[in-house]
Amino acid sequence: MTGSSGRPAGLLLDLDGTLVLSEPVHRLTWRHFFDVWGAEVDDSEYERTFMGRRARDVLAAVSGPWTGRNLGAIQAEMLAHAQTLGHAVETVPGAAALIRQVTDAGVPLAVVTSAGPAWADEVLGPVLGVRDRVSVLVTGEDVVMGKPSPEGYLRACEGLGADPAGCAGVEDSASGIRALLAAGIGDVVGITTTSSAADLLAAGAHRTVADLGDPWLVRLAAGRTEGPAVPR
Repeated sequence: MTGSSGRPAGLLLDLDGTLVLSEPVHRLTWRHFFDVWGAEVDDSEYERTFMGRRARDVLAAVSGPWTGRNLGAIQAEMLAHAQTLGHAVETVPGAAALIRQVTDAGVPLAVVTSAGPAWADEVLGPVLGVRDRVSVLVTGEDVVMGKPSPEGYLRACEGLGADPAGCAGVEDSASGIRALLAAGIGDVVGITTTSSAADLLAAGAHRTVADLGDPWLVRLAAGRTEGPAVPR
């Protein structure tokens, strides 16, 4: 679904896993803390329950050794630990180019992330070099409830002055896809960097792409999106 110009009213992008391949950093951080807590969490449970969500949200919802502790302090410790692993971050192919193409075409852009502002500014600035292209940045510190709550994406649309139904959004996790859908985003795209196409489509994604250089996304920026992206 696009605006009257044929282009989306706004493009909403997740950060980790969508713009940069930082899931290894987050997985290592979670594994470190699981070990510290003596918690047994296998890969399938991690991907189903923990991946792509704010630490304090998921830890509040799941019982474990962290129950009853200061979850805000735990999240701060986890973010600090992740910062020490920044060298493990790689960019998603096409990320910076897509952001430049979309904004050059006059489409306003927002980034909505479960991460904190320091990490977001590091990734969007020094890593990708596109911080000045992002009109609205919503971080985990700006919302009461993180993904799969739609709060972050609704805030982003409000900041852009855009109708959610006229916007497009890209996410790499099931919880992120559910957040976009709950916000009423008109075009929900799953990127298969950390989750399979089948899992993203099962979560409700309208289409999937392998990276941000996908021709469908390039056409989106130009207002020419005839036909769906090919599920992968």
